Amino acid sequence: MNQTFTTLPELFKHATTSFSLEKALMYPEGDSWRTYSSEHFRNQVRWLALGMSDMGVKEGDSVGILAPSSPEWIILDLATVSLGAVSVPLFKKISLESLTHEISDSKMKYLFIGNLEELPHIKATHKHLKEQITFGKSFPNERFNALIAKGREMDTKNPELFDSFASKIKEDQLATIIYTSGSTGLPKGVKLTHRNIVSQVHASSQRFKTVPGDRVLSALPLAHIFERMVMYFYISSGLPIYFADDPQMLGVYAKTVSPTIMTVVPRILEKVYMKMREGAFEKTGVAGAIARTGFVRAEKKKPGTAAKGPLGMIFDKLLYKKFRAAMGGKLRIAISGSAKLSPEIASFFVNCDLQVYEGYGLTEASPVIAVNYPGHRKIGSVGPLFPGIEVKVSGEGEVLARGPNIMQGYHNRPDATAEVIDEEGWLHTGDLGSYEDGYLTITGRKKELFKKSTGEYVPPVPLEQELVQMPGIDTAVVVADNRTFVTALIFPEYEKLPTLKSEAGMEDVKDDEFLESDYFRQQIHEYLQEMNKHHHHCEHIADFRIIHSQASIEDGELTPTMKVRRFAIEKKYGDLIEEMYKTPHSWK
Repeated sequence: MNQTFTTLPELFKHATTSFSLEKALMYPEGDSWRTYSSEHFRNQVRWLALGMSDMGVKEGDSVGILAPSSPEWIILDLATVSLGAVSVPLFKKISLESLTHEISDSKMKYLFIGNLEELPHIKATHKHLKEQITFGKSFPNERFNALIAKGREMDTKNPELFDSFASKIKEDQLATIIYTSGSTGLPKGVKLTHRNIVSQVHASSQRFKTVPGDRVLSALPLAHIFERMVMYFYISSGLPIYFADDPQMLGVYAKTVSPTIMTVVPRILEKVYMKMREGAFEKTGVAGAIARTGFVRAEKKKPGTAAKGPLGMIFDKLLYKKFRAAMGGKLRIAISGSAKLSPEIASFFVNCDLQVYEGYGLTEASPVIAVNYPGHRKIGSVGPLFPGIEVKVSGEGEVLARGPNIMQGYHNRPDATAEVIDEEGWLHTGDLGSYEDGYLTITGRKKELFKKSTGEYVPPVPLEQELVQMPGIDTAVVVADNRTFVTALIFPEYEKLPTLKSEAGMEDVKDDEFLESDYFRQQIHEYLQEMNKHHHHCEHIADFRIIHSQASIEDGELTPTMKVRRFAIEKKYGDLIEEMYKTPHSWK
């Protein structure tokens, strides 16, 4: 396939002239799917862009998008960049302070809103905006539809008008500002050009070959550059795309759609893994014995070998096939990014013939730096380098990256830009790692390698990943920096509590009482004792406290990409943390 586009408008033109799908974009609507053809998609982008130009949007203007992922989201995004305007995606449920900052810092003039729950926030920031337009299932769409109607009228009168805008866009022109959700301070705006993003699309097409019959289930927010970049790849490859509007419905949608390609974050895979594990270990009798043995086999065997041989073929037919069916039965590529994936969970999925490929990147890199791909996978690593990208490891062990994907800089923050991009163009990622035998391995964050007061170093992320594998734990936050020993804050998974209470014969006990019960605390205690056996003594978790709520974005405990905000959590629960260090090894 000839893919010579260098800008996003050129990518859009390539996609809409190369492919003609009756079902190009699909979105849930009741018990069915609302369908957009390639032609409808093409017209909607053209007409909305022209209608926006009539409204006053011009080259260089910042246009905000605050909405769930949907066909309209990507239509609006492409319409914006086709005018030479700058698309500014906003995550839902961010603080009012961050929202106001992002609107003000980007000099946003127009905001398209598709999230009903965000209206109170928007009303508090309206003074910064020239116009707000609502769209989507939750709102009246009169203004949005009027823009499209106006654009259609303009297109009819002058069919060359849209192309006259799109053809002026240059590859080094700013395409988007994406605000990163750091653990401290106000978000920084990452400036990405058309070249940054399009270079990643071309690299994706080299690493992941599509085949006839491929179809995509999109489950991550398009406000995240990871999903947005691969969305451009899907569109440029002519793949039909199904948008999931509710993460809780992902399993249902997977069975309905039978996707062949998905992008996921580790938390999704962790939850799928735990659900499969619970299903296998709840069975009784002969069926239970087979399920448990087969599950452990998939966990322990060398990746790709659990279903081999006579015994493996039996387990594949009786168990692993069912696991694949739970994901639709046809999934051949699941790309995992945004955070580190447990090697044990990755091995389990590969042994079940659910082909997971872990990658690595960051918003500042548009985002991919390295990724495992078919025929080139080393579990525990984040794979070979993405085409066109250079990597080196500094003397301190920090991963540095350089290439056409590296951001233009932080918006209005030359000081912050100079801190992470050196004079030779190397992006200092802040991640520690190694690059050997053609594979990049990430070992931790420079800022997330805790140094105890004893001088010993503790990597918190692997410990937290292991903790959340215990049924009933949704999120865990390890505390160790400048401390004499390691502790943890535990956020429960409330939807699992009914099952746990039933197993304990405590069905009538309230959730908060169960969390404080000797039974649940003893379960955690025993889990930690077993877990500590497999770690260096300096990493042993000596005490814990249970938080009586789930960690959430709206409470400031998680970033919009579901990473823990350590500083905020440690500040919020400082008294509980100090209590553990006054009474060490108490197991309260």
